[in-house]
Amino acid sequence: MSVVKKSKRRGISMGTRMLLFSALFLLALPWLGYRYIDEMKNFLLQGQEDAQLLAARAVAVVLNGRAELFHPVDEPGDLAIEKSALYVYPLENPVEVDGYSGDWGVLQQQAKIFGRESYLYDRTGGSGQAVTFSLLLGEYRQNLYALVRVMDENIVYRNPGYRRLDHSDHVRLEILTPEGESKRIIFITEGQGQVSVYEMTPEWKMPETGKPVYAISGIWQERTDGYYLELRIPRSWVGTQPHMMFSVANVDSTVERQIDSIVATLEKEHAGKLNRLITRSPQLDRILQGLGSADAGICVVDRYRRVRGVFGGENESTLCSQKDMVSADLVDIALKGSQSVLRYENLEGESVIVAAQPVYANEEVMGAVLLEKNSSHILGLQRESLQRIIIATFIVFLIAITGLMLFSAWLAYRIRKLQKEASHAIDADGRVISEHIKTDQYAADEIGQLSRDISSLLSRLKSYTGFLESIPRTLRHEILNPVNTISMSLQKLDADMVNGAVLNSARKAAQQLELIVHGLTEAAHIEDALKQDEYERFDLASMVCEYVENSKLKHGESRFNYIGPCSGVCIMGSDLRIAQLFDKLKDNALDFSENKSEILFELKQLENKVELSVTNEGPGIPGDILDSLFSGMLSSRPIKDGRPHLGIGLFVANRIALQHGGELKMTNLKDNKGVRVSFTLSVID
Repeated sequence: MSVVKKSKRRGISMGTRMLLFSALFLLALPWLGYRYIDEMKNFLLQGQEDAQLLAARAVAVVLNGRAELFHPVDEPGDLAIEKSALYVYPLENPVEVDGYSGDWGVLQQQAKIFGRESYLYDRTGGSGQAVTFSLLLGEYRQNLYALVRVMDENIVYRNPGYRRLDHSDHVRLEILTPEGESKRIIFITEGQGQVSVYEMTPEWKMPETGKPVYAISGIWQERTDGYYLELRIPRSWVGTQPHMMFSVANVDSTVERQIDSIVATLEKEHAGKLNRLITRSPQLDRILQGLGSADAGICVVDRYRRVRGVFGGENESTLCSQKDMVSADLVDIALKGSQSVLRYENLEGESVIVAAQPVYANEEVMGAVLLEKNSSHILGLQRESLQRIIIATFIVFLIAITGLMLFSAWLAYRIRKLQKEASHAIDADGRVISEHIKTDQYAADEIGQLSRDISSLLSRLKSYTGFLESIPRTLRHEILNPVNTISMSLQKLDADMVNGAVLNSARKAAQQLELIVHGLTEAAHIEDALKQDEYERFDLASMVCEYVENSKLKHGESRFNYIGPCSGVCIMGSDLRIAQLFDKLKDNALDFSENKSEILFELKQLENKVELSVTNEGPGIPGDILDSLFSGMLSSRPIKDGRPHLGIGLFVANRIALQHGGELKMTNLKDNKGVRVSFTLSVID
């Protein structure tokens, strides 16, 4: 009696899987809620965009027609001069004039740079040392401040022995006084520290009076790549219509002391003109303070994108903060006469909305209003809504998990009960003792259907088991036929001792019986026999070569040929079993081959494997049984010698191949003119 061991496979139970799946599904609820809140946020932001457009339009309506807030004088005729205006940044604190840039803070990033394109004079024709400088202007109460940084590798200071002031490096300033007069100021020094300030003649060679100008102060500090010049200029010197131009004169030779180049804040083709100073309008700032709100920023720019007024509230406008010109596409649209709105995310992840509205004067756009506001209040509402969704989801999650646990426990109980009854339907010897499952047999769900399917399966299995039990009786009937023949032949032999034909018949019947019993015995015990074999290394090529030669001697009427090496192909296995496999394949080829046709043994090496094939010419094998010939008890062999064939030979050959880690395949040749059986297994070095 065989004992069936029940192996328990560890894994995730069905109830756990259901809980995990349901948990994943429930976790999608907060995501769906977030998506809903996100859509609501976008809806609110769209509403804020519309509201900001209306607010920007309201500010623009107040400024419409107020041209004096943008241009205190008539419009200039030269657009290039207007675009080259110098912006004066409002300062929160006064600058200490010491020649260092620390007081200017982040405003240093806004400094304008002037280079070779702004040369007024170049004695060297471009071959001399290039000199550039940057300029930054600021305003605090009644003073203007300037920070000039000159890039000059060779600094030539003033020689006090020279009366002329144009024989050393110096900085020039030309301003337009409130009276409309032009003043030329020079800043020159004999070394680091306080600079000398003189009012110059139009030729910039000699001082006009010879007395220094004490109202303007400046400090000169040398650097590795040039020098800094920091200045303080009284605001009253430039009046309400400020114009000025800075220029830097460079002298490289301490012998010749001639000016090599002059670079200015205005290009050479605009000689005789000065840069306009752009400052924020105090009147415009007061208007914006009256119109602005605490959580919004307002910025007003003119037609040249220059900032004319800012009211920041809590957050100063990002578009206008510390910039003298705004070049965003949003402003471009507004200056073309159309309102527009822009949404972006700041560093804190908040959505910031900027609305732009054109400002008109006599149906002509003279500037634009920018209104900026973040969405912190909308994000606050979003966070509160998400908190409520999370709490509600947690409650629903607990309820759903509890219900699912109860349902899964009930479901698992039904499945275990069904499994227990199904396992007891077959005894330890594999016999079906009950073909009807009563558990949930009338249930209308999937478990009920499974119970009925198991009952149907057990019924068919019992019928098949009965068929297998009837096979011995069938074999007994087949074996008794030759036995009866032997018995009758022997009886006749007893009556007539001379009848040789009767003796022949008896011998054949006995041989048939012996072959049947031998084949069944071999198939029944092949597994145990293979497990007891001892494996060793041997040369398969040498074995095949010798086997084919012996077959030629044994079967002289058949043509045996071999293609392949006769040595050097080693495998690990049992040479006796491999020889037994050769016998089965050879016998199969002999029975299927035509008379005097060739039986070809071929050995091929395929990388780390070897393939032995046996090919014979003859009838092909029907396709419906081609894949089943190795299962045993199935044969398509033609009866040539009267011997019984049960398909045991190929079954045994296949078991030997599998035991050696190989594979046996059978295929028909082209046009079904023969059969090829191949045996593939691994080789060793």
